[in-house]
Amino acid sequence: MTNNIEENSAIDDGVVKYSLEFEQTQELLIKQCKKIEKIRQRLYALGLIGAYKNGIGYGNISLRHEQSKEFLITATQTGELKKLKPKHYSQVTNVNFETFKTYAKGCSKPSSESITHAAIYALDKNINAVVHVHNEKLWNFMLENNYLSTNDTPYGTPEMVEDINDMYKNIDPLLNNAFVMKGHFEGVVTFGKTLKEAEKTLYEIIEELLK
Repeated sequence: MTNNIEENSAIDDGVVKYSLEFEQTQELLIKQCKKIEKIRQRLYALGLIGAYKNGIGYGNISLRHEQSKEFLITATQTGELKKLKPKHYSQVTNVNFETFKTYAKGCSKPSSESITHAAIYALDKNINAVVHVHNEKLWNFMLENNYLSTNDTPYGTPEMVEDINDMYKNIDPLLNNAFVMKGHFEGVVTFGKTLKEAEKTLYEIIEELLK
């Protein structure tokens, strides 16, 4: 039995900002959840995914579902959890960029960064994984060293989607698969054809930082 929930979400940090239609279901895509979880646990151990002292979680990972527009993503406000179970994941089934409405299903509502993930997947059908982490030193390093950057734009907004589209208007996203979110303190995004590729790109930037 399912339960459809429609809401216009709040603006506060850590809270979903777009209009969301959510279908409450049982656990889904369990194998894909486990694939994400392997990487998530490594990033959690490094402090790249977690929660601030005020309880607001940060960091999320997603994986495209079977070459469709749908993707599996860690649920909202799960950053503080060391380990996630399939019930802590959500499947985004559609994003309408014109109405800024997101459709999702699962045991939990999707991450507040779902719109950002959807915008990245829309860049290229070969992008299959997105990793979003938080780290102040990494964020500053990327801003100071001319990595791709959005404008001073809040996350989860139409302006963020526009920024992403503008950044990749004339360049191949898979050859430039990382950017820093200037308007989202500490926010860094990498992506790739696979989860491993997205994770590898993140580690390569960290290695540059540590040199």
